[in-house]
Amino acid sequence: MPFESSNLPPWVHSFALIRDRTVVRDEDGRLHSIAEDGSDYEIISTWPLPEELPTLLGDPGLSGHQGQTRLTFLGSPDGVASRELAARGWSLSDRRVLLVALANDVEQVAALPETASLFEAPMNDYDVVEIADFDAPVGRGRIRFADGFALLCDPSITATSNVEQFRAAILANLAATAARQGLPVLFMVTTADTAAGTRAERGAGWSNATQLTTFTRS
Repeated sequence: MPFESSNLPPWVHSFALIRDRTVVRDEDGRLHSIAEDGSDYEIISTWPLPEELPTLLGDPGLSGHQGQTRLTFLGSPDGVASRELAARGWSLSDRRVLLVALANDVEQVAALPETASLFEAPMNDYDVVEIADFDAPVGRGRIRFADGFALLCDPSITATSNVEQFRAAILANLAATAARQGLPVLFMVTTADTAAGTRAERGAGWSNATQLTTFTRS
């Protein structure tokens, strides 16, 4: 799949919105967004060539922001760019991976404990699925519908028991929702769990698609 072309794939824009970010620019293969509270400014792009790095770091949106700034690069890490960023005061802060699946290849039904209930709520930029157990929230997921695909947010589970059951139930509900919308492809960004920057522990039907490497500077 062409995730490393000069134009960013459509899921990148959805990835900003599902995180409650405001997109301020989307041009020249770079997506600029700012956090809902204005605390950080982020640029997402493919890894820059060495001669492109000064222009990227000198972008006025990035250099002019008073809070934290973030650079997230798509694709296999570039050692030359990573070393140059470190020399310029940027710190490697996050290694994530984009997973991809066909909606019909993943579980769409998962059982909950008898004490738990699942709720759905539409929001402006995405829909929310929440699970409550004994009337207390224990997990939440998000999904954004787009042209031909749906982007899922890796579920947030606050429970200390039945963690995997709640996670599976949220993902199954989100996948079923996408299938009902006629969206055959699912994307989800999650934390990498291998030294290679991929995700080994993933549900049936999901595959590694591309890496996301984030550098931050305050």
